[in-house]
Formats: sequence, structure tokens, C-alpha cells
Amino acid sequence: MFKSTFDFNIDQIDDVYRIKVDIPWSLQYISIYFFEYKGKKILFDSGFNMTNWGELFFSALKKLNLSILDIDYCFISHNHTDHVGLAPIFKRENPNIKILMSEITAKTLEWETKEGNYLKIEAEAQKIADQMIMYGFNKKQSRKVVQFLSFWPKQRQYQEPDIYLHDGDVLLDDLEVIWTPGHSFGHICLFHREKRYLFCGDHILSRITPHIGNYVIPKFLTEQYPEYGFENILKHYLISLDKIDELNPKIIFPAHQDIIFDPHKRISEIKEHHKNRLAEISGVIKKKPLTPLKISRLHFGEDLDETNSYLALSETLAHLKLLEQQNKVETMKKDGKILYYG
Repeated sequence: MFKSTFDFNIDQIDDVYRIKVDIPWSLQYISIYFFEYKGKKILFDSGFNMTNWGELFFSALKKLNLSILDIDYCFISHNHTDHVGLAPIFKRENPNIKILMSEITAKTLEWETKEGNYLKIEAEAQKIADQMIMYGFNKKQSRKVVQFLSFWPKQRQYQEPDIYLHDGDVLLDDLEVIWTPGHSFGHICLFHREKRYLFCGDHILSRITPHIGNYVIPKFLTEQYPEYGFENILKHYLISLDKIDELNPKIIFPAHQDIIFDPHKRISEIKEHHKNRLAEISGVIKKKPLTPLKISRLHFGEDLDETNSYLALSETLAHLKLLEQQNKVETMKKDGKILYYG
């Protein structure tokens, strides 16, 4: 069901303004956060740049008696289309604004959007699609995987950051950068240490768990950061959750869904969710080897469309790879398919 009209809404939580703008093809919204600190006006994330999303966002700024010319800093949480969309427009309209993103996000985004790289992206997507066949997909489904993975980079534009961010960086003597890989490799959160606010992008959501799965990994990333082990992304995500929990945030401001006023409880719920899924997967394949596709259908159901079938399989693989790293499951090949067993 699509919305026929789109709108924005502004909420104030303490001294933080949440600007919520509808997502055109869903019943959800994207939130950008505005706050002031030490005389600087700051945005967290730059939202979407399709349909009239940008127009609505600028209308919301105007309602706050602001324009993009007033903004000093814009932090980007990660490279997905609904978070980097307006960054180039911000910079064009206000050359003095400082765009900040993690080094991994910047390099990934530059690679994704570089003219002439489309065939490279498609080739990397094809490698993943070929793996998906070994995990249970048929050829038609694998072609959809290539289309899905190579479509979204074309919807993004690269904006070179003014400041490259790294885990532990501190801005304005208080705003701490937390590297939180999981939903994407370069994902960051921003921790306002004085207020104990966490601006978290897609890292922690109030009602669902963010997608943790397979992505197109540029070769240069694995070469430049060999110690990170990007394929075991769920391990990174769970470690990231612990890092956030140890900060003891008072409020979490996510990009979607509700603001989280009991961060420890929500983090515990997400960790428990993944713990249960790991246990369920281990139990399902304890005595009967299965393909990852079959395992994903036992968990997510059989009636998913092609995109969600891929996302379900991708999420299942993230759990299987963690179990494999923990020596709790093994793999075997049969009839050209990879099967996992306990």
C-alpha cells in the first residue's frame, strides 16, 4: 500500500528536534535530527533524495526558522540511500557546511558512485548471486539478486566529506564517534556525552532488528582492512551493541520508528533475539543438513517476495557464519549445494 500524499512532522525531545519525513513507498518515515551544541548547529544524517522528500525536509527546516545556510555540521551514519541523499545538495547550497562520515563509508560510497564502476559492482553482485545458488536459490532468483544489489548504488551520489571519522574521534570536546558495523560496514553512531544522547542511524531500532547480512564488499576494503573479517558481520554487530550498552545512553535517537527511552532494555531485547535465532538454527540442523535457503524459509516463511527472500537468506547466512566461526556448525556439499549441519 503506497501513500498518496507525503508530509513531515517535527517533534522536540529535550533540546533535540526530530524531523520526520514520509518514505514514498511505505507507511514509514525517515528521521533527521537537529540540535545545537557549543554554538554550532548540527544535523545527524542527510535523508533521502527522491520524489519531493528534499522539498519536504527543507520546509521542515523553515518551520524551525532555519535554512541549510545556518547548519555547521552534518554527520552521516552510513552509505545507504536514505541517509546520504541530500548531502551533495547541502554542500552545494552551503559550501561552509562540514559533511562528516566514517572513512569506510566515504570510500565505499565513492567506489559505488564512481563513473565507470558499474560493471565492477555488477561483477561483485554476480559473485554473491552465484553463492546464493549454492545456498539454495535458482537461477531466476539469483538474477534478481544481481539487479537488487546493483540498483541501489545508482541511486546515490558521492559527496566528499570535509572530515573523515574514525572510532573514538571526539568533536567539539564532547561528541564521540562510535564505529558500529553491522547494518553496514562503515556505520557510525554519535554519542553526546554530556547529555548521554545516542544518535544511532539504523544500528538500533525500536520495534524490529536492522538487517544484518551479505553485502557487496569492494575488494579494496578487504585489502585495506584485512583484520576486520567483514564476512562475519553479525559478530561485529553484537560487539557494537555491547559498546553502546557500556556507554549507558539515556535516549537513543534512531533513523526510523520510535525514539528509545530505555536503551539498555532495547539492546538486551535485540541481543536476546539474535541469541534465540542462533539457538533455533542450531537446533534445526542438529541432525539434518539443510541449505541456508531452507533454513531461512523455516524461520521467515515461504511466502516472501524475491527481494525479501534474499534478505531472509542473507540474514540467515549471517547467523550461520557466526555459528561456523564458533565451531558449532559445519558445512558439506551435495548436488552442487552447500548444506549446514550441527
